[in-house]
Amino acid sequence: MLKAVLFDLDNTLLDWEATGPWQTELRRRLTTLYDTIAARIQPWNGITLDSLQERFVHALDEAWADATRTWVPVDHMGVLKRTLAACGIPEERLTPELLAEAYDWQPHANLQIYPEVPEVLEQLRAHGVALGLITNASQSMALRDRELEHVRLLDYFPTCRISAIDAGYLKPDPRIFELALHRLGAAPHEAIFVGDHLEADVLGAQSAGMRAVWRANLTDEQQPDPRIVPDGTIHDLRELLPLLDEWYPGWRNGHRRT
Repeated sequence: MLKAVLFDLDNTLLDWEATGPWQTELRRRLTTLYDTIAARIQPWNGITLDSLQERFVHALDEAWADATRTWVPVDHMGVLKRTLAACGIPEERLTPELLAEAYDWQPHANLQIYPEVPEVLEQLRAHGVALGLITNASQSMALRDRELEHVRLLDYFPTCRISAIDAGYLKPDPRIFELALHRLGAAPHEAIFVGDHLEADVLGAQSAGMRAVWRANLTDEQQPDPRIVPDGTIHDLRELLPLLDEWYPGWRNGHRRT
């Protein structure tokens, strides 16, 4: 029986190509942060906004390079706090409350989903399939939920929304998939995973015993890895439904697969 379909978030459901350069949104957040610290903690003592952004981006790049080797999630807010401390801001003044307020994590004004996403999620939900999310995001799910609410997807995932930083595991670590399966009450053979990254999503889900569907984005610079073979490849989420018909005949009525 097909019990659950799990999805990656970024570039699988959320279409970041439409938002423009991510540095633009980062600049907005850092501007608010920069001004808040100057007004409420201390002057910047020669650190410009450009310098702060350059240091933070470099620290994030280094953190992600480490994460790809260790599978330990990147802590976005932790990297931010360390960057500010390296700029001479007293670390004890950088409380979680101040950082959350000043960094002002809000959904990007142009954030969009792929147009077919609501149709496919509605089809799955209508036939009793549980839905879940696993993202390698370096931000807590509480922040990413703001984006899901903005694009009206939050209600589709009531019980299983997992961010790597909250779980403590980074895809392709099978433990993050196992955590999601536990939340949904599904065995690996009763669930599939859909994502755009071959190693993180496809290899990770398969290592947890699940079928994995690769959403191959044509604009993605990622080159296919011949060592990783998806169970299915799609370019549009609507192509997922015929795969489910093949793998789980009668799933639309909750039947067991043959």
